[in-house]
Amino acid sequence: MNQTHRLVLAFLWFSFSVLLFQSPASSAGDAPEVPGAPRLLPEDTLAYLRVDNADEFRKGLAESPIGQMLDDPSMRPFASEIFQMMTELFERIGNEFGMTLDEMLAIPHGQVAIAAMPGNLSDETEQAVEEDAGDESPDAIRRRIDRKRKQQNSFAGLLLVEAGDNIDRLQSIVDRIESRLIESGYVRRTSMIDQTTLIRLLPPRPGRPEVEYFNRQQTIVFGIGHDTASKALAQWNETSADSTLADRADFTSVMSRCIGAEETRPQITFFLDPYHVIERVVKRGGAAGFVWPIIEELGVGKIRGVGGSVFRGGDDFDDISHLHVLIDTPRDGFFGVLRPETGDSMPPNWVPSDVTSYTSIHWDFATTYKNFDKVLAKFQGADPLKRYIEEPMKRDLDVSVQEDVLTLLSGRYITSSWIETPIKLNSRVQLHAFGITDPLIANALIEKIRDRMPDKINAETIAGNVVFTPKNRPGRGVPEGLRTPEPCLMVMGDWLIFADSRTFLERVSLANSDSLPRLINVPEYELVSSELGGKLDGEKPFMMSFMRGSEYIRQFYELAKSPDTRRYLSQQGEKNPLAAKLAVLLQKSELPPFEKFEKYFAPSGSFGYDEPSGMHLGSFTLKPQE
Repeated sequence: MNQTHRLVLAFLWFSFSVLLFQSPASSAGDAPEVPGAPRLLPEDTLAYLRVDNADEFRKGLAESPIGQMLDDPSMRPFASEIFQMMTELFERIGNEFGMTLDEMLAIPHGQVAIAAMPGNLSDETEQAVEEDAGDESPDAIRRRIDRKRKQQNSFAGLLLVEAGDNIDRLQSIVDRIESRLIESGYVRRTSMIDQTTLIRLLPPRPGRPEVEYFNRQQTIVFGIGHDTASKALAQWNETSADSTLADRADFTSVMSRCIGAEETRPQITFFLDPYHVIERVVKRGGAAGFVWPIIEELGVGKIRGVGGSVFRGGDDFDDISHLHVLIDTPRDGFFGVLRPETGDSMPPNWVPSDVTSYTSIHWDFATTYKNFDKVLAKFQGADPLKRYIEEPMKRDLDVSVQEDVLTLLSGRYITSSWIETPIKLNSRVQLHAFGITDPLIANALIEKIRDRMPDKINAETIAGNVVFTPKNRPGRGVPEGLRTPEPCLMVMGDWLIFADSRTFLERVSLANSDSLPRLINVPEYELVSSELGGKLDGEKPFMMSFMRGSEYIRQFYELAKSPDTRRYLSQQGEKNPLAAKLAVLLQKSELPPFEKFEKYFAPSGSFGYDEPSGMHLGSFTLKPQE
């Protein structure tokens, strides 16, 4: 990648990264409103991300728990060190634009959007293909096929940035990019369209993208690819007969599910057309004739769009997010594997109160297994799961997947995590639990497997429950400073529970016997659960989740304080500049007490429900309470 391309990519990266670290700024004034990005983008846009208003977004970040934490007098010295480290890392890019990090962070106001769309063939490129058509040599034919494939499945990009009173600073960045492009051989062309100057930068040779941009109403629209910015300008002037992304039915359907659920406008929205993105990527490669029919047969084309939104602020929530996947019916092919169901999501009594996360999912495992077999058969021939799983299990363990395992599952799955002390890099323990229809049958099945593997499975009692563990426990070769996994399996009531920590299963057993506090009685969980019910808007979920963000932060905090971590970062710093700077930061600045961090992190929840048009997922984080 040459210097010019790096400069363009740095400009695209800068336009969004500044939003995450800039302090609140003044509004851009009373200028006429710039059209929303969906009304400037083509109908066949492949991917799109938009910040509704940079000023409001930055203000929300400053008022968020993270913003308040960084502004806390006790945290400010440490935050300053972090910002200084970022400034040094950013220095190279800042030098390219002739600005400091602070100056660049002060630029964006109003709307910021970035999008990818299909590339347009320029007149010159079409002419080159036609001129080459007279040459029928093998090399010429191969060149034409490769060129046509790549051109017809190329990508273009568009960036829109409202800069307000800082438009001159933003224009200076664009001017610098333009100068570098001209130095590398690009030719500059200008045209006046309805009192707006459109600049086109034409590449010196085929294969390099055109670049064009315009500056209007203190907003720069910067396009990479033929007719990118010019078509956006035509939409702005309302002189184009082409439909826009805002007119696209799939886009409006997805966005209505992600925006209509809240009272305020989302600060961030995004949309993705995965089917056509995959299509263009695959067809650009040489194996498209083999790969693409398989993708089509899997039914990926049923995904009509994926979109989402992020809301910030409010009295009760720090943030709220929505994600909607628009899926055509009937759900066959790959989508036959997706078989969510509904049911009770409350934590069982055995979930201890100090878990860091809890997720409950209801699923039709038997139908998923059957339909996955059909999908796999497209690649592996008839009855692949029978050949690769069922027959070996029957032969080696005398267990029938269909009759012994799938019929035993009740359709509920729970996963929960817990941080085991002392804190190490792999201290997070993950538990998996499957609801079962008959614990006696489950125990008999395990005993049957033990009879076939007498030297490999051990049974012991932990807190009054029989737990099955491998006789030769893993642990050899585990590096010093890491937790040694202890795989454990037990049947407790109507649950088959697995974890890689004996200590965690012991706590699960104690909670079940009411010897330890339970999650279901924790006020934080009760609060999140009640808010989840409100967000469902009458829908019945197949998934509900609870998470304590502060406990995840605690693990990283303890790791950062560990001498082993600092020693490791110092070693890695010899070849990794970021690791070196982190090592220096941790040595130079003493971390504040964890209580200073903890109070800024509130619990969060997530949910998922199924509907005829697709699947909807949502999440939120509560505002921290004193």
